[in-house]
Amino acid sequence: MSFISRAKIDEAALSELHDEASKAVASVLHYLIFHAKNVQLYHELRLSVGDDVGKFSELLSYAQRELYKLKDEEEHKSYVQNMRWPSENDIMVVQKHHAKVGKVYLQVLLGMAGGACRRCLEEKKEEGGE
Repeated sequence: MSFISRAKIDEAALSELHDEASKAVASVLHYLIFHAKNVQLYHELRLSVGDDVGKFSELLSYAQRELYKLKDEEEHKSYVQNMRWPSENDIMVVQKHHAKVGKVYLQVLLGMAGGACRRCLEEKKEEGGE
C-alpha cells in the first residue's frame, strides 16, 4: 500500500482498505451497533482505540463474542446464523490494516459499518419505505 501519511491516504490505498476482510468485519460491527443496539462498541471504536492495535484486537474479540451470543436469540438468530462471520485470516488482515494506518482505518471501517444490510432493507420495506 502506498500511503501519503497515517492521516491522509491516497485513493488507491483507500480502495485497498475496502477488501473482503474489512467487509466481513464491518458487517458484524453494523449488526452489533445498529440492530443489537451495542452503542458502547461504536463509541469504544471511535474514541478509545486510536492507533492502539491491542485495544483494537480486544474489541474485535469482544464483537465476535457478542455476535455469537446473539445467534440463539429469537430476534437475531435468522440474521446472525446467515451472516458471513470473519475468518481468522480476515481478523489478521484488518489488524494489519489498523497497524499500518491506525485511526484512519477505524474511520473507514465504521463508515463501511454504517451501510445498510439485508435486515435494514427488510425493516425499511415493512415500514413502507422503498
